[in-house]
Amino acid sequence: MKTPRGAWSRRQALVGLGALLGLDLAVAQGYPARPVRLVVPAPSGTSPDVMARAWGDAFSRATSQPVLVDNKPGASTMIAAQAVAGAPADGYNLLYTFNNTFSINPWVFKKMPYKADDFAPVSRLLSVPYVLLVSSESRIRSLQDLVAEARSHPGTMNYASAGIGSGFHVVMARLLNAAGVRMTHVPYKDYFLTDLMAQRIDVAFDASTSAIPQVRAGKLRALAVSSARRIDALPEVPAITETYPGFVGDSWHGLFAPRGTPAAVLAALEAQSQRIVAAPEFQARLREVSLTPVGSSAEQFRQFLAADAQAWGKVVRDNDIRLD
Repeated sequence: MKTPRGAWSRRQALVGLGALLGLDLAVAQGYPARPVRLVVPAPSGTSPDVMARAWGDAFSRATSQPVLVDNKPGASTMIAAQAVAGAPADGYNLLYTFNNTFSINPWVFKKMPYKADDFAPVSRLLSVPYVLLVSSESRIRSLQDLVAEARSHPGTMNYASAGIGSGFHVVMARLLNAAGVRMTHVPYKDYFLTDLMAQRIDVAFDASTSAIPQVRAGKLRALAVSSARRIDALPEVPAITETYPGFVGDSWHGLFAPRGTPAAVLAALEAQSQRIVAAPEFQARLREVSLTPVGSSAEQFRQFLAADAQAWGKVVRDNDIRLD
């Protein structure tokens, strides 16, 4: 299934118009004049939920209007996306989501309850490094060890993920392709790190926010990170690209509004999001949980989404990852 060419192109002219009009029109229209609903496709306490609430707190302080976080986990983010796609396009219904919604799902599912064109991208707020992990008791101590072991015993090693088509699954498939080795995928419906610690699973990727505390506690060993460079929280852990040049596998968090949201409101959301991400206190909060601030413009986000979807789509096709 191909991502539609120029998926958000029809929104581009309106966003540009909003930028020309500036924020005064949005303010004159009284936006926001009441609480804003922010739908998050993840349970309370998870990384997307925590950062969505951080964005919401900052937005509330700047606008004097509450942001009400509405957690709608499940179905690989599709429940949340469908809820916002069908909501009034008035700036009071927003989606805070991550890479599955637009970069992976369109390739994994033949049918989805939403389309990319149902949304207007506002800003890519941050990047989420993945950490490649083994048990602290594992004899594997490096990425090179892992690849050598997999090559010596093809198909006998296993790796965990949060489910077929999840970011953890697809990024591991991407790494195995780069290394030219095979492992058996073990999809979980819930927390898989406990089995990794107990060596019932050989290896797995996890988001930096939950992986790093376990590494620091001595329960897991970090072999590599998926970002373009090493991360500050684990400076001794190499980036995968140091072994496989060009490899980047991070996830991201971004803000979207329904198609048809007024251009001036989109411009106001974009500008406010960029100010939030640029604020020192917000950046400090990201660094605390090993996330990377981005704060892109809507146009930069649109271009990023097109490239990101194509890159992950290739991995999905090459590995025949699908759920229907």
